Amino acid sequence: MENESKFFPVTFRRKDTPKLFGFNVRAFDTLVNHGKIHPIVFGSLKLYKTSDMLAYLERKQVK
Repeated sequence: MENESKFFPVTFRRKDTPKLFGFNVRAFDTLVNHGKIHPIVFGSLKLYKTSDMLAYLERKQVK
């Protein structure tokens, strides 16, 4: 059960951003609008790859 707190899903929804990454949905919307994060669209469902988000956060931390 301890590993579940450190687990990142492969994809996530927009509304899961605060719980997974610790910043608000509007900041995430800004990243999407600027083309930093790209959605995977299944009909009306938009999913975002966790690996893209973690790579973006890592790049920002290095700078």
